[in-house]
Order: sequence, then C-alpha cells, then structure tokens
Amino acid sequence: MSTASDPRADSGAPEPDSGTSYESHPESDPAEAPGPEVLDTGPEVLDTGKSAPTPDGEPENPPGNTEDGDAGNRSEAKDSAISAESAAEPSAEASSSRRERRDDGGDVNRFHEYASAVYETDLKRASRSAVSVGGTSIYLERLVAGADSRAEIQTLTCDARDLDRLVNLHQKVPQQDWMEGGLHTNHLVALFGQRGSGRHTTGLFLLRQRCPEGSVKILHSEGPGLAQALTECADTLLTRGDGFLVDLGADTLRQATLDALGRHARERGAYIVLIGEPVPADLDELRPYAFTHDKPKLRDVLRAHLDAALGAHAAECPEEGGCSPRRIQAFARRVQSDTGVDRVLDVAQSVRSVVDFAGLLAEHVHTPEDEFDEVFREWRDRLRRLAKRFLQVPDPGTSTAVLDPHRQALRIAYVLFHGHPLSDVFQAAALLSAEVRRLENGEPTPASHVFERDLDRLIPPELGITAAAGGAIHDNPRRARLVDEELMPAVVEVVWHGFGSLRQPLREWLTVLVRDRLERVRVRAAQIAGILLSHDFDSVYRDLIQKWAAQGSAEYRQCAVLALEMAADDPSLAPRVRNQVNSWSRSPKWRLQDSAARAYGTSVGAQDVGHALWSLHELGSRQELSFSASIAFSASLLFLAGDAEPVTEALDGWVHADNDHLHRHAVRVLLVLGRYSAASELRSRPVLAHLAMTDPAREDTLLLLWQRALTGKENSERAWELLRQWLLAADSDNELAGFLERFVPRVCTRQLRSRARFRLSMWARSHPGSACVRHVLRSLGPAAANTRQP
Repeated sequence: MSTASDPRADSGAPEPDSGTSYESHPESDPAEAPGPEVLDTGPEVLDTGKSAPTPDGEPENPPGNTEDGDAGNRSEAKDSAISAESAAEPSAEASSSRRERRDDGGDVNRFHEYASAVYETDLKRASRSAVSVGGTSIYLERLVAGADSRAEIQTLTCDARDLDRLVNLHQKVPQQDWMEGGLHTNHLVALFGQRGSGRHTTGLFLLRQRCPEGSVKILHSEGPGLAQALTECADTLLTRGDGFLVDLGADTLRQATLDALGRHARERGAYIVLIGEPVPADLDELRPYAFTHDKPKLRDVLRAHLDAALGAHAAECPEEGGCSPRRIQAFARRVQSDTGVDRVLDVAQSVRSVVDFAGLLAEHVHTPEDEFDEVFREWRDRLRRLAKRFLQVPDPGTSTAVLDPHRQALRIAYVLFHGHPLSDVFQAAALLSAEVRRLENGEPTPASHVFERDLDRLIPPELGITAAAGGAIHDNPRRARLVDEELMPAVVEVVWHGFGSLRQPLREWLTVLVRDRLERVRVRAAQIAGILLSHDFDSVYRDLIQKWAAQGSAEYRQCAVLALEMAADDPSLAPRVRNQVNSWSRSPKWRLQDSAARAYGTSVGAQDVGHALWSLHELGSRQELSFSASIAFSASLLFLAGDAEPVTEALDGWVHADNDHLHRHAVRVLLVLGRYSAASELRSRPVLAHLAMTDPAREDTLLLLWQRALTGKENSERAWELLRQWLLAADSDNELAGFLERFVPRVCTRQLRSRARFRLSMWARSHPGSACVRHVLRSLGPAAANTRQP
C-alpha cells in the first residue's frame, strides 16, 4: 500500500508524561443508544472498562478570545454559564492537564454511541452508507456473532379512499412506465431520490396499480436495517396479493439484498416498492430493480391539486349563488398564468409544498385580483405565521395576550425536540422555564410546573402543529411529532428575532443541554445551535459556538462541531464554516485543535476528503492531541461515510510514520472500525479483515496495526478483547477463520507470542466450542519452557 504524498512533518514535541492516562468520560445509559447491537459472544460481554469520574462542578472555562483567525468573531462578552479563562500554551499546562483531560472523550468505545445518537436525531443525514472500495460496495453495520439485531417492523394498512384520491391526483414521473413494468415482472422496485420528490406517492400509485383495494400497506421501523430485517422475516410478513411500501431512509441496499427480496416477493405473490435516499453511486449495479426518482412537473401537480381543491370548494361555497364552473375555470386560468405562481414553483423544494400552495390558492378564489399579491406574501410567510400563532405572539394591531413563559417553554421544546421521546421534551422545557424564571426574578425554579397540566390542551391538535398518530403505528415511548419539520427553523427564527430578551436564556439553555447525560439530547442541542447560526452567524458564533469549541469538556467541543456542520448546509455559510475550522486547526490551543479534528469527520471534511485527512495527519502528529480520540473518530466517520480508500491509505501512512502520536491514532482507528462488519450478509466478518483478505498490502498494514495495538500500554486490553471477538466471529465464517489462523501467528511474534498463548488458553477454556480459538492456539506452537506468562 502506498503512502500519501501530503506533508508529514513531525512536531518534534516531547512525549507526554507516561503516567497520563487515556480514560473515558462517563457514558450515557446504554439502553438509550439505538442501532445494531454490540457483538454477542455468549456469556461474556464486551468489557468497555470503567469510565473515569467527571470532575465535580462546572466544566472547564473557555478562553474569552480564541486564536481562530476571525477578528470579526472575537468577543469580550462573558457567558454566565461559561465564564472566560486565560489560555495557556500546551507546554505550560502539562502539569494540570491530567485532571482536565480525564473528560477528553478519549474512550473509543463511545464512538458507536455517538454515531447512533446522530442517526436517531438525524435532521439531514445518516450514520451509515455503502463504502466503495475498488468498485466493490461494502455495507457497514456493527459486527454481529449470534445477536438478533433485526429492526422491529410495524404494518400500516392504507385507507382505501385516501389511496384512491392519491392515485387520481398523481402526476407521472420520468421512467414511470419502466417502474410499472419492473414491478409487474420482478415484484420489486427500488426508487431512489431526494426527499420531497414525491417518491412516497409514486410508490403507492405503483402498488395500487397491481394490488386490489385495501391490500396496500406501509412497513415502518424506527431503527436502521429495515431491508435486511424484511428479508429475514419475508416468509411470515409478505402475504399473497398485497403490496408493501418500505421507506429505507438512508439505509444502503446491496444487489444481494434486492435479489433476495425479489425472490421472496415472487414466491409469495406480493409486491414491494422500496424508497430510499440519496441516489447510490452504483445505481446501475442494482438493475433491474433500482430507478432514479425525479420530481414530476410541478406545474402539472399544481394544476391537478388546484382543480381538486376548487371542486371541493364549489361544492360547499358559502357565497350567495355559489361558484359556477365558469368562474372556477376562469380563476384557475388566471392564477396559473400569474408570474407570482411561477416564482413559487421555481423555488419549491418539494411536491408537498406545491400541494399545500394549491390549497392556499383555492381558499382565495373570491379574493379580488388586485389584492392577490397578499396571497403570495402569506405563502412566503406561512411557517413564520404558524410559529407565531403557536407561541401566541400577537400580530401588530391585535390585543392577543402572549402565553406565560412556562407554557411557551413547553411549546418551544416540543417543536425543537421533534422526533424525541416526550421525556426529553418535558426535561428540556423544565430547563428552559428555569432559565426564563431566573432572568425574570432570579428564581431558578418555577413555583408551579406546567407539566402537571394536560399536554393536549397546551398543544391542541387544531393548531395544526402536531402530527396525528395514524393506523397501527404507535410510538413507544410517545414522541413529539410535527406536521412539517420546517417548523423547527421557523420557531427558532421567531424566538430569536421576535424575543430579544429570550436570547440569553436560550444560550444558557443550550449550554445546559450540552451537559445532558443522553447523547441524543446533546446532539439535538447542537442542531438547534446550528439552526441559530443560519439566522445569526456572527452573534451565535461569538457568544456560543466559540466558547463551546474552546471548552475543556469533550461534549462542548463535539456540539460546537455539530452546530457548524448544520450551518454549513447553507451554501452561503459553507465557505465561512470551512475557514473557521481550518483556523481552529492552526490555533496553538489544544482545545481548538481538537474541535477542528472533530469537524473534519463531519460533512465539512467530507467535502474535501484529501484536505481533511491531510489536516488530521498534521493535527495527529502533534503532542497536544495525543491523548484524544477525536482524530480516530473523524477518520472512522469518513471511512463509514464512503471514503474507505483514502482513509485506508492515510492509515497506512500513520502506522508507518516515524511519529508515536500518529501510531496511537492509527491504533484507535483499528479499535473503532474493528467492530464494524463488511456487509449485511457478512455480519460476522470485520470490514478491516475483509479488506485485508483481498489485498496483501492492506494485510501488511493491518498486521502492523495489530502489533502496535497489542503491545501498547494504553489500549492493549481493548485490543485483546477485540481480537477475541474476531476469533469468535470466525466460527461462523470459514473464510475468515482460515485467514485468522494464518494471520494471528504472523502478528504474535517474539514476546507477543507468549502473551497470545496465555490469552488464547484462557479463551479456549471460556469458549470450549470455538474451533477458531483452538486452531489459532495450536498454530502458535507449544509454550517455551520456563516462560513467565503475563
């Protein structure tokens, strides 16, 4: 394997004190972590080690002025939750760093917990994808050896009348004839496209064309892995003559999964339409099942839904004389030729928004033509108006009283924690209410809690905010659900710009949430801060994000990075975010360097993987981040996001570099990625082993990684445990077993061989049924006389 040509300058910094420990901060409740299960190897479970205690009291304070290269973002302001501190150079802080760095997020076992929380609270991306290596698509999920990690599937039967109405209004999309033919022939099609392109409607239309009335169903699951779970239970779930719509979200499909599902569907006489996003790079390899789904012509969508809405209005028109067909037709022609309609269609993000716009136009059939500009203004401002009505902010000229702050806190929390369990909503609302109370009269706790009242009265369905629970799908636990996710940024904008006095409590509230024990709550707090950045970058960065990025606590730094990633989704802010991250990487302060390292593992780094890996190399070669797992986390996230080849090349350079700091980071990458499997049908084969089995150069790199991991002081226990998992997983994979029986003896040379015999002897006694452990132990040869075992 060739090494990258990027500059590889050793920092020349002295080695850290050998007594500095590589410890974790307390983990969240494991029961709260979603996603596939950890490797289950029998009576023993993975020993993650004891979490180091977090120092009592508030987290370490950030510098008031960071060396971020952005003079416009420097601040002398002091946040009451995070007071300013003087920044010291890394060499000067060595004597006091041990206590602070106990909370550095260095536990590689926390990687999946963090990635799962991002997946669970996803607002714009997923945590798993297909990885293309040399043209081969690899499906990544947690390593499984005997554990049942299938997603729980629920079934919702579509209402026949609603489905017929949808079919009548559906507008043809590109390649629809081919889709219909594919479903008829193969009983399975997969539609890939962006959200808002009408995939859901097209899928239901295709199924209704093939299936009788009342036999079209939607399969639903909160977690990932729905396609694989459907494949495993197809015989009991699929019923003859029925059609099934399956929304995969961002789960990645492989040809083998499609072939298996198609075979099951044909055998059972059922029809399946899968919808997913985004369009996979290897779409042609998924033929004949896969199709790109583009939007229909939005003007056709508008015309069809406007005609339907006008027809419904004419049937119930309260105006004297009603609405004649001629009047309806004249109105439809007039509005469709209006340039204001053209502007709305030009910027429409989704088919759903066009449908809603058609409904609004129909409501104004009696509006005079010279007043119709107000209709377009109402459309552009609809979400903000809805947010203001939800918070009962009075429009100018009205006397409507605003809600008391405690009820508003609950409403704000309900919207901003969309998709979260109500327990998170209630907790977040209580914290926000306390911050408002503290601002009002210095009392941190309200005298009467709003949560003793009826939630349905506080957030009544008639407001049009909450999504009604439908069919057989019931949340357990119950979650906050919005009709339109775009209400989140609308409420944030109303709260931030409409209530100037709420800005400080809002910043304090987010800062408190970042310290929450649940990863998903911390992630959502960061996402809210990211939405704030899109509305007011300068102020929010100066008073919030800059301080988080300079904190001693890893939670703050990670949330600062996630907030910037959310802001970077705005094309106008993306260059500024990249410049800010690069500026952090050049700072002499280790906390900002660590924040930059974390940012390179997000979509900010994925935009330029080569630069991100070069920057991670530069940061990782320094002493300042030798203690932190942020380098390994970011490299692993880039690998899992689809950039396996460049990450593998970089890893080869790190493990062969003349720099002990890079060696540590490379080993941590091994410990993170070593727990992920190669494919959905190879769930017991580690992806790193799979790559090494097909490439001798990668095998040599993996060999050196294992040798450094097993002999290092920091992670040797975790490395031996990971090796045990690999060996036990190989009992269900003959190819992997053959590889490990040759590979492990090559890894365990010299003194390491005696340690390996000692470990494998224990494992052979603990797992007497493991053939791979016995064979590898035998291949290590007999123990030397008088050899002292560790």
